[in-house]
This record gives sequence, C-alpha cells and structure tokens, in this order.
Amino acid sequence: MTDAARPPSGRPRLDALLVYGGRGVRATGMGILAVLIAIYLDAVGLSAPRIGLLLGVSLVGGVALSSLVVVAGPAMSRRNWFASLAFITGLSGVLLVVTDNFWILAAGSFFGAFAAGGMHHGPIVQLEQAGLAQVATPEGRTKSFTYLSLFSSGGRALGALTAGLATLLINVFDVEPVDAYRITISLYAILNVAAAAIYLGLSVAVETGTIGGGRLTNPLRTRSRGRILGISALFGVDSMAGGMVSDAFVSFWLFTHFGVNEGTIGAVLVVAQLWNLGSIWAAPYVARRVGLLNTMVWTQIAANLLLIVFALAPSFPIAIGVFILRELFNEMDIPTRQSYVMAIVPPDERVTMAGANNLGRTTFRMPSTSFTGLLWSNSVTAAPFLIAATMKLTYDVAVYAAFRGVKPPEEDLRVRGEPEEAAKN
Repeated sequence: MTDAARPPSGRPRLDALLVYGGRGVRATGMGILAVLIAIYLDAVGLSAPRIGLLLGVSLVGGVALSSLVVVAGPAMSRRNWFASLAFITGLSGVLLVVTDNFWILAAGSFFGAFAAGGMHHGPIVQLEQAGLAQVATPEGRTKSFTYLSLFSSGGRALGALTAGLATLLINVFDVEPVDAYRITISLYAILNVAAAAIYLGLSVAVETGTIGGGRLTNPLRTRSRGRILGISALFGVDSMAGGMVSDAFVSFWLFTHFGVNEGTIGAVLVVAQLWNLGSIWAAPYVARRVGLLNTMVWTQIAANLLLIVFALAPSFPIAIGVFILRELFNEMDIPTRQSYVMAIVPPDERVTMAGANNLGRTTFRMPSTSFTGLLWSNSVTAAPFLIAATMKLTYDVAVYAAFRGVKPPEEDLRVRGEPEEAAKN
C-alpha cells in the first residue's frame, strides 16, 4: 500500500510527540558531551592522539550499529530497537564516568557516540525517520521532520548551557575539575536512559507489520535498491563536502584570514544558528509550493553559490553578510530530504533507506576533515571552501537529474490532477 493510501493507525500524534521528546532528551545529552568530552578526557590523563582515536571509534561504532539495524531491523519491533539503543548509549555514559581505562572507554565510545558529532548520524536517527514517516500523513510528513530538527537544535542548545554546571561546581563549590566533569557528564547517561523510557511508550503505529521471526534484510535485494543505493551515494558526496567546511573550519578561517576574535566569531555563529532555525521552519511551506526535490536542490544551489562568494569576500563585513545570508538556505534541505527519501520507498523499506543514507553520509564524512587539514598544511587558503562548494553543486545537479521524475505520492496526485484530499486518505 502506498504512503498516500495508508492512513496512520493507532495514536500517531502521541507517537510523534514521543519521538520528538526522545530526540530532544538525547540531543540535550549530546550537547553536554560536545562541550566537555575532550576536556574531560584530557583531565583524566589521555594524550591528544588517544583522545582522537577514542572519538574516532564512535564513528566506526555508528556505522556498525546502523548496519545492524538495517540488516536485522525486522527481527524486533521499532519500539524495542529505539529503547534498546538508547539504553545501551546510557550504559556507555556510565562507563565514561566510572573509569579512565582507555580500552573500556573505547568500548563505551563504540556504543555511545562520544564523538558528539551531531544528531544526523547513528542508528536511532534512521528509526526516527522511518517511525515518523509511518505515523504522519503525506501532507504532514515534512512538517514532522521539521519539528524533529527543531527539538534537536533546542536540545543541543540546552545541553551546551547545562555543561556550564561543571564550571559552577568548580568555581562555587570547590569541586575538583575531574569530579565536576564526571558529575555533569553523568547527566548524559541519565538522559539517554530517560529517552529509552520515553520510547517504551511508542505504540504499534510506528511499525510496518513485518517484525518478528528473526528475518534479516539484504539491502541489495530490496525492491527499491536502485533508488536506495543511488541517492545514498549522492548524499555521501554532499556529506563529505559539508565536513570540509564545518563551523569549526569557518571559525578558523575567520580567525586567521580576517583576524577576528573568538567572541565576535561566537556571536556570528549564534546569529547563523537562528537563521538555520528559520530555514528549517520555512522548509515545509516552501516544499508545499515547489515540491520536496526542488526545495532540496535549489535552496542548496543558492547556499553553495553563496559559499563561494563567502570564501572570496574581500572584507570581514561582506564575508559575514554573505555567510549569514547563506544560512537562510543552508538547512532547508534537512527536513525536506528526510521526508522525500521516506516517501519514495514502501513503508517496509524505510529503515533500509534511512540506514543506507546514514551509512553513506557517515562513511563519506570520515575523511573530510583530514582533507581540509591537508589543504591547509602549508597556508590557510580558500581552497577547501571552493572545492566543497563545487562538490556540493555537482551533487545538486546530479540528484536533480537522477530523481526529478520520482515524485512523492502526494505530489504525484497533484500533478495528475487528482483531488489533494485523496493524499490524506
């Protein structure tokens, strides 16, 4: 049964709220860890190379667990996958605060995403995408992914603020730094266990009816394998280019090229984040008028052309104006991309699609920071920004050329002139 023809069963609104709540709680924990993880590991005596290696293990673990969910997804209910993975992440947080043994910490990093690289990767992300697509109506699907992104951003901001508890404990209550970090990081473990409890409230509405029996999925034999593998590879190229020009590199470029201080850079990134939120919020309204694929592609083309202008800007005010304008377009593809890929495959292949997208984006992103480091090994130039923008523009053209004829069911109904109400039934 197509997405357009299937009405959500069970209690879809409550299930969507539970998915949003779980994401928000997990994102808060991730925000804490993003601020404190490297500082804490240094405080317990790990060398810089060991810290880098330990955090790198998280990426390997994310790929392994994502692959497990893709292959073994139907063997267990989505609710149990959600709760189990969140609980395992919580236990890994316990390991982080009770030991300083490198090998035990590495095991925890494998299961616990200590790299704190964001909320767009990892096995729970693909479950969120498949579950939300299952409970949303076609017309409301993109808005559902918009809310997910907003809960994620809000949670990470709250987590970053909560990380300040460590400073409070050190400066006001004279707690030893290592102990203060452990107390604060323990909230990461608690929040992930709380997320597991939230996920246990999910109903059968998030399921597809194909669970149980130990059945495994071979992504290479799915009916939609061409779409799944093709779009996942393209997303990988986009992710690699994005990793080359992350906020950390933007900050370093502004610091070295224009001599701007850290406080000014921080203020710029705060304004950019607000524009990002506006971009995400506007996404479903734009997509409703021009379509999901058009929103994905054309807003990214605008963002990537502005990235080139940013890299070549002759002065700091011009660079900042262009950068902030870019952020108005830069995140609009996130909810529209997630909605689009969930709409163009059958419900029982959504975890496979989301997992393949996740694996493609994570795998291709791994070497991207090293590329920028190599390009900047002799001098800090605009080369990473220009190369990344070119790669992204190539991705935009390629994904549009390959998928312009593949429409979500609700858009296909409108193109064929059938009543829009039919997409809701």
